[in-house]
Amino acid sequence: MRNTFYLFFAFLLFACNSNSEANENTDEPTHSGLPYLGFHDFGVDTIYHTVPHFALMAQDSSIVKKEMFEGKVHVANFFFTSCPAICPAMIEQMKRLQGNTSDIEEIKFLSHTIDPERDSIPRLNWYINEKGIDTHNWYFLYGEREYVYDLGENGYMINAMEDEAAEGGFLHSEHFVLIDREGHIRGLYDGTQTTEVDRLEKDIRKLLKIEYGVETK
Repeated sequence: MRNTFYLFFAFLLFACNSNSEANENTDEPTHSGLPYLGFHDFGVDTIYHTVPHFALMAQDSSIVKKEMFEGKVHVANFFFTSCPAICPAMIEQMKRLQGNTSDIEEIKFLSHTIDPERDSIPRLNWYINEKGIDTHNWYFLYGEREYVYDLGENGYMINAMEDEAAEGGFLHSEHFVLIDREGHIRGLYDGTQTTEVDRLEKDIRKLLKIEYGVETK
């Protein structure tokens, strides 16, 4: 998996730095302890990586932009509808997470297709119906291939690319990405594993309660 080692090395390095800063700074009692992942600019004030601006088309043909999710905790992943391997498990786990967090009004889910040539808007809607997905807070996003790949690698810091050697012809991360209200990446979770997705739910609730003062069940 190209770039995976280097990306995870960067994540571990900056997560450790973030946790150290939080532990040393006693003036920040409202920090949840969740790391800030990605590349940081260490200066007088640390500038944490944020997901960049994007504009993509949703399953209802509306244009979805990053600004729509500012001030909202959200979870993102990458998939394609003909995926024979990890995508079915990821989608089922995302459905379960959506149900388990139904009490959280602000939460949103973003699934980005990495196969726009086959995953047209009609195809995405067929997939949604086939899987019985509730789209009131879940967006299935479509965009030009290289645009989405760049967003995955440089925005969410996870793999999303064509690879003839991979099952289905595409290589993409199995991770769900937790994004806070400010657009920072706060965690990566294996979206095929129930225990990992349960941990994601706990971290969502921890983030909301400790950093934003939002009580959940």
